[in-house]
Amino acid sequence: MGNRYEPGFPMMMAFLNLMIVRRVIAKGLLLLAFSSSCCGPSLAADGKADVSKLPEDVRAFMERRNGCDHYRGEDSSDAERRAQIDRELQRLCIGTDAELARLKRVYAGNKAVQHTLDDYEVDIETGD
Repeated sequence: MGNRYEPGFPMMMAFLNLMIVRRVIAKGLLLLAFSSSCCGPSLAADGKADVSKLPEDVRAFMERRNGCDHYRGEDSSDAERRAQIDRELQRLCIGTDAELARLKRVYAGNKAVQHTLDDYEVDIETGD
């Protein structure tokens, strides 16, 4: 390289610095991608756990309660459909308040479970 007073020297140094910065950024992004895919926490970007890694009883509760919540949101003026909705509400919803409270106690130290269970309403069976 020439001395600092040669024409083009500052431009060449700026170009070399840019190339070094790009290489460092690329390595950093690559490292970040690998570390988050193999060693990252079990929580997704939204803070929710990977459902497949949750305990079986929590997954069973989620499936039941999600079904309950689905039917809670349905309404029908058709008597036959209304009867079906009521049967599903009875089957899926009764007991879920107590089960939610039990799971929160059992897994009090498990952040992934707690974050997941926080999405569910605490008291749905009283109709309030």
